Amino acid sequence: MTILDTARGVALLAFVALAALPASARERPTADHTVAALGNAAQGPERLRPADAAYEAAHWIARWAGAEHVAMEATAVAAQNDRLLDSDPSVTRLAALPEVMTNAALRARVLALSSPPTALRYGEDGRLLGEADRQRWSDALDLEALDAADGERALGWALVTRRAALRTFPTHERVFSGPGETDLDRFQESAFFPGTPVAVLHASADGRWRFVVGATYAAWIEEDALAHTDRETALGFATRATRVVLEPVARLATTPDAPAVSGLALDMGVPLPERRDWPVTEAVNGQGALASHVVEVPTRDASGALVLTTALLPRGETSQDGPLPASRANVLRQAFRFLGERYGWGHANGARDCSGFVSEVYRSVGLVLPRNTGDQARSPAFARQSLVGLDRAARLDAAAALAPGDLLYLPGHVVMVVGHDERGPWVIHDVHKLRVREAGGELVEWRANGVVLTPLLPLHVDAATDYLDAATMLVRVLPADDAR
Repeated sequence: MTILDTARGVALLAFVALAALPASARERPTADHTVAALGNAAQGPERLRPADAAYEAAHWIARWAGAEHVAMEATAVAAQNDRLLDSDPSVTRLAALPEVMTNAALRARVLALSSPPTALRYGEDGRLLGEADRQRWSDALDLEALDAADGERALGWALVTRRAALRTFPTHERVFSGPGETDLDRFQESAFFPGTPVAVLHASADGRWRFVVGATYAAWIEEDALAHTDRETALGFATRATRVVLEPVARLATTPDAPAVSGLALDMGVPLPERRDWPVTEAVNGQGALASHVVEVPTRDASGALVLTTALLPRGETSQDGPLPASRANVLRQAFRFLGERYGWGHANGARDCSGFVSEVYRSVGLVLPRNTGDQARSPAFARQSLVGLDRAARLDAAAALAPGDLLYLPGHVVMVVGHDERGPWVIHDVHKLRVREAGGELVEWRANGVVLTPLLPLHVDAATDYLDAATMLVRVLPADDAR
């Protein structure tokens, strides 16, 4: 559906969405309610604390008529992912990459990410980093190997073998915007997970890193996290990978017989091929398979080549054959599994950040999102409504029309709506810092550093602007209820 971009259109959308639902579901607040709620909610950090029942996804699911309705069948999910790959420049259809790229094209790919920062940057010791550091980072790219104007090279292919950091430069050196701001490493881009297929474009000067392109990101990854193979095998792995992890982080069974897969971490939405024909009496890495799923995991041999290794995914680690049905209820259940997890900028700390959080929730119902907030908000593949230029009343109308699973974007952050009550919309989000006003008007700031559940309206980005006024885009990944 097309979401109108005018204030009048927003109000009409809110009215239609409300009228289409039974009376029990229409009890969520209108704009008038949210104005009153804002006055009550702006009284300090303790006003953010929900009732204990609200920490359960079931609380919000019960408040939304039709939450269990499957909004997108599997064919619609596949079509949506195709639209993303075909229309969004921030993602890549790997099968469409050429067999060979020129040196000039390869250099442009690397420099699109790895240009030395012009903003001030500080080291872990608080030292202001300078020109010598920038030169060191540039030298590590080994761009001299791409100098021949008429040169070209064939793309390599690989599968990722473990959760591995994606870096701006081929280094583990941590770099920050200010002394002491060590929660946000500015060279940390994202992470790839076991089984992710990538095209390998270039090597670092020391040979320990590779510049790779995956479907959702291009960056530097450690060489020892890659199992090299041919194009067909790398791309074909995903078509066989149907056993989907539903835990925030699941782990394969520990085993001394196969150290490469022992206790291997699998993040939410990671799919692996399953050996459903495995005989009950045949052990896997010294353990019987009766209480586990037998899966195939990419590992490396001594030369770095791909070896597919069988491993056990215990049935106690929640997974299923294929993604969850794409319903608002399932999106909420998956989001609430992350409550309390530590914030991890760019998937640092074995965790995730705000955009990584919503991406992995939606990945568990089969839907792919771009990696970063700006790309998610701009993506032409999703129904979206610009909030730029709308006045406060129109923004409150838009907030009243938000459905569970809808995403609200502000510069550098995204929140997921879970529902409404007398305090207005509630959101779940993975957030570094929270800011609210005390009763006297003073802004209070503290490090939340994790996945939290909060009302939307009391939250501030700074002393002058709250979240609602800062919001730039509303994105509906699942179709609106009134479009059923």
